Amino acid sequence: EMKKGMFSMMNYYLPLKGIASMHCSANTDMNGENTAIFFGLSGTGKTTLSTDPKRLLIGDDEHGWDDNGVFNFEGGCYAKVINLDKESEPDIYNAIKRNALLENVTLDAEGKIDFADKSVTENTRVSYPINHIENIVRPISSAPAAKNVIFLSADAFGVLPPVSILTPEQTQYYFLSGFTAKLAGTERGITEPTPTFSACFGQAFLELHPTKYGEELVKKMEANGAKAYLVNTGWNGTGKRITIKDTRGIIDAILNGDILNAPTKKIPYFNFEVPTELPGVDTGILDPRDTYADASEWEEKAKDLAQRFIKNFAKYEGNEHGKALVSAGPQL
Repeated sequence: EMKKGMFSMMNYYLPLKGIASMHCSANTDMNGENTAIFFGLSGTGKTTLSTDPKRLLIGDDEHGWDDNGVFNFEGGCYAKVINLDKESEPDIYNAIKRNALLENVTLDAEGKIDFADKSVTENTRVSYPINHIENIVRPISSAPAAKNVIFLSADAFGVLPPVSILTPEQTQYYFLSGFTAKLAGTERGITEPTPTFSACFGQAFLELHPTKYGEELVKKMEANGAKAYLVNTGWNGTGKRITIKDTRGIIDAILNGDILNAPTKKIPYFNFEVPTELPGVDTGILDPRDTYADASEWEEKAKDLAQRFIKNFAKYEGNEHGKALVSAGPQL
């Protein structure tokens, strides 16, 4: 509550001073020059993907972006630990030591943590000081302006491509939409996806109108020539979640510029531009239609999800700016 209370205050004061206030994680390259920010709701991969052994972590949840660049509001991280394993997330795993605080986890008789146990809740967590991560920006958690802005969405409908290259208008549309989807009530055997639209990927903490945060972000992006991408860390037609390995391959391709040279195609209804091949990523997943035994199943789900986006966005159509963005969203 204290953490989010402070964040809500920052979300009120900073945009009024022309500073973007963002519910995102951030990292930069080893030279502290090529900064990336990752927006996303809980469980979409903000902490996991920004904590990258090849890069320096700025922070994992709350940041500002002013004329000097991107800076962290916090002195620590708050990571999910359900099914945590050393292979996939070595930095977070190794951050669990003295002065880290685990929540909702269980121990066996020998005092060993069972990260797979969700008997208390699936929302098992660890908070640790940022210096528990070896690769961080020191002495102050800040870096130059972001060159890449990544929106993370865990799509349980199995519709969104694992990565889409966004136009400036799509950037605003999908930032205001703030979409993710959870698989609800799996313990009761119901696996219907529940969509969540949370403006600016952080509606609960916004103190001003969402368009104000969109304006500040776009202003900063335009001034620094930043590009935006929508990355789906959720599911596809196989019924399985996209692997961390493939998602990391996608993030690497964004950060090292490979994606800019990749061949692309357009995905219907959403008009997303998607790469058809990327180094180190399974080519068979890049067009979500290819992950279905029958592509018409994707069509049905895509129309349903597109309709939900359109319905959600109606609340922004009260002014000219919002109306102008409708064409950047899904079209049926």
